[in-house]
Amino acid sequence: MEMIFNAVSLALFAGAIATFVAIVRQVFGHLDDVDQATLRAWFRFSSVTSINRAIGNAWKQHVQSFPKSRKRILFATLLVAACLSVMGYPFWLAMGRRVS
Repeated sequence: MEMIFNAVSLALFAGAIATFVAIVRQVFGHLDDVDQATLRAWFRFSSVTSINRAIGNAWKQHVQSFPKSRKRILFATLLVAACLSVMGYPFWLAMGRRVS
């Protein structure tokens, strides 16, 4: 049963990451050159603050450019569901033992 919870949690996290990547790709052309360069070289982790700033700017640009987009809601929903799924298994075990 633990494997099922882990698989569901992993799938939800993967969906959240894919949705976030789709958000960033949608506004990539609207970002300034510094943020584009930072997001292109994200794997170098040269400066965590510059990556955080670039991601924040991409999120803000997406809000301004696409105010009625449902991708942000989908991202938040998948992320919350994944977190609840991770925390749900120990609660499920605890409540199952109490009831039995």
